[in-house]
Amino acid sequence: MDLGKERGTASLMNLPDRTRRTTPRRRLRALAAACAIAVSAAIGTVRAQAILPFSEIVPGMTGIGRTVFQGDRVDEFQVEVLGTMKNIAPRRNLILVRLSGGPLQKTGVLQGMSGSPVYIGDRLIGAVAYTWGFAKEPLAGVTPIQEMLAIEDKETPGRVSRLSAPFPPEAGPAGLGLLNAPEKLPAHFASYFDGANATGMGGLSPIRTPLLFTGFSEPVVETLGAGFSRIGLVAAQAGSSSRSNAGGPDDIVPGAGVGIKLVRGDLEVAAICTVTHRDASRVLACGHPLLNVGPTDLIMTTAHVQALFPSLAESFKFATAGAEVGVFRQDRSTGVFGYIGKKPRMIPVRVEMQPELGKPRRFAFDVVADPFLAPYLLYGALQSLVNTEQKSYGEISISYKKGSTIRVAGEEEIALRNLFAGDMAMQYASGIVAFLTQMMLNNEYRPVQIEGINLILGYSDERRVARVERAWLSRDHVRAGETVQVSISLKPFRGPSVIRQIEIEVPEDVRPGRLLLRIGDGMTISRAESEHEEFYPNDLTHLIRLINHLRSNDTVYAVLTQTDNGILYRGERLPNLPPSIAQVMVRPRSRGNYLRLWQRSVAEESLRTDYMVSGFKLLSLEVEE
Repeated sequence: MDLGKERGTASLMNLPDRTRRTTPRRRLRALAAACAIAVSAAIGTVRAQAILPFSEIVPGMTGIGRTVFQGDRVDEFQVEVLGTMKNIAPRRNLILVRLSGGPLQKTGVLQGMSGSPVYIGDRLIGAVAYTWGFAKEPLAGVTPIQEMLAIEDKETPGRVSRLSAPFPPEAGPAGLGLLNAPEKLPAHFASYFDGANATGMGGLSPIRTPLLFTGFSEPVVETLGAGFSRIGLVAAQAGSSSRSNAGGPDDIVPGAGVGIKLVRGDLEVAAICTVTHRDASRVLACGHPLLNVGPTDLIMTTAHVQALFPSLAESFKFATAGAEVGVFRQDRSTGVFGYIGKKPRMIPVRVEMQPELGKPRRFAFDVVADPFLAPYLLYGALQSLVNTEQKSYGEISISYKKGSTIRVAGEEEIALRNLFAGDMAMQYASGIVAFLTQMMLNNEYRPVQIEGINLILGYSDERRVARVERAWLSRDHVRAGETVQVSISLKPFRGPSVIRQIEIEVPEDVRPGRLLLRIGDGMTISRAESEHEEFYPNDLTHLIRLINHLRSNDTVYAVLTQTDNGILYRGERLPNLPPSIAQVMVRPRSRGNYLRLWQRSVAEESLRTDYMVSGFKLLSLEVEE
């Protein structure tokens, strides 16, 4: 922004000689150009005078602030400077003020006032941004405007947030471990904001920002709100306003409400604060961070204040986000910065709910493509759809049906196929999609663009689970190349046992000796394998290939294994190596990724069912000469 930046001056004496020797008409044109430059310099001086530097602010000064108390009208309130606080944080200062006028004596400092500009005379000093809880008077901290203007210096076109979403230790290489343990996903998202705190300054806290949820169920708002509250956001349920499409770019003026939208469509999430300064298409707001994620891509909207809610703890503006007018590209400790007229990158999410009874219902919403925010928001949004369309508790089963995919630009689609049943089915089904999104956006190989998430969710009001009761072989001695039949007894929930058969062929190249046959659900078998080996993907393509080959819950697997003397090298298996070579390759060395393998799968067959299968059996098979 050129607010506060001096412009250069010019005179006729600086013009080329040929200009001074030209005709009267040309001299007149040159004079007009010089006058224009002089006027431009004068404008630069006026703009420089429009800022009152922190160094010139002293206690006792009075001025005005601007904000919206009702509707879209920008009102004024009175401000008295109480003092200044230098170096309250590294290269950070703060102006202490008392506010008065309008409803402030009754409400105190309001959530949603963050960013309200403060002027002394006609000069901008900064934005209302900090307060104390349970204060008896409307006292506030003002972020100096020079510190807010410095945000634009950090703007690098095309960059997005590099704040990575957290991976728990049990996630394993690239996050694959957690995909085989969906029961850990609710705890993962519950601890998503662990270690994150709102940025306080000398006992002051940022004015908490209202975060409005539209179309979300109350239990989900409460769950998501617990995480967002750790960073100074206050979750509240809201509805669409009749004026939600009112307003436009011309309404983004100092003191006006502004929305920061994270989800749009059939479900919406938006934070509300106040515009501090606008210079042409560039906008500063809030005076403190939203999340402090740095480079980001968040929707800028107008905002409409419905009412004020006085509270002894902290009063707030009850507002709704309006028309989309631009994008916020920086989220820093002194505020947010963005542009009118630009559009953010979003992740389109399309969901079709297919219940056993009733008609399918379709939903469409977009989530900001922020690596940190998108997984958390997606986790809550998918839960809300199931909550609202079906129920929150009791016996349910949810499946990903054919056509459920995550599309990553330039890569193979991630195909979703699984079934979850029981009390936690909703959390598991939404958690898997959200965690896969987290894996893609935060992968260690390269930045990615998720082009879309398409989900077709089958739904049933019953617990569709079955347990592996018994398993037996048609014979326990075979020769290489022969086939053996495996019989499996499945016990469904509240139903009679059923017998299913799987035929598995012993490969021709299997050595004589004892083989082990693992029979059970996909996750148990995958966990048993991971005790002996871990897959370290070579690149993003390899990671997606591994994801697409993960076993599913609705299938019984029979995996035939044999003792091995191989290694896992950079994610690729090298079986049956001579002992001397295997020993040499796994010695410590400066380069390479090696893991010794003592068993390997020689054959695998599966049987798909209508149940979420659990249970594990281990059989042995002797291969004769």
